Amino acid sequence: MRKHPSSERLALFAGGDLGVLAGLSVRLHLRRCPRCSAEVEAVREACAELRDGALAIPENVDWGILAAEMKANIRLGLAAGALVDEAPAPVRNVAEPGGWKVAVVMASLAFVAFTGWYLRPAHPGGPEQARAGVVLDAGPDGLAVQQRDRALTLLSPSAQPVTTTVSWGGAARARYIDSETGQVTIHHVYAE
Repeated sequence: MRKHPSSERLALFAGGDLGVLAGLSVRLHLRRCPRCSAEVEAVREACAELRDGALAIPENVDWGILAAEMKANIRLGLAAGALVDEAPAPVRNVAEPGGWKVAVVMASLAFVAFTGWYLRPAHPGGPEQARAGVVLDAGPDGLAVQQRDRALTLLSPSAQPVTTTVSWGGAARARYIDSETGQVTIHHVYAE
């Protein structure tokens, strides 16, 4: 059993308003289907009758009255539209189809917010302050570790580009390539 094009598609084809690819598929179908070919021919005949004036407007139409009625209907519609407020947005119910999606998104956001709150640093200075007053500093000069009155600084060469990273876990890393030897030097400091 072959699938027939819809009546709308056949009417568009009959009027020449169907696209090239869609028109080609309809044309191929019409070669094999006498029923659809007859429908296309009927639409073409109806269009020809309209063009030829076979369905003319009656002569006793008073265009002035018709125009006045149309203007009155337009004014009435505009006035009625001005009186009607916008309808309130429908409230989504979780039991409605698709409402569960909103509930899942909201639960996910709540989970992420709670996890972020739970995993936040316990001390206002961040994780580096939580480790017995140890402060890690990754600056342009190198890595520095400070605890109370003691400090250790691992200097990086000033002429070398240095990649520095600091983690929330209390670690700092500086990497650079020595231009004289071509070797990579990594300074990795942990605070415990």
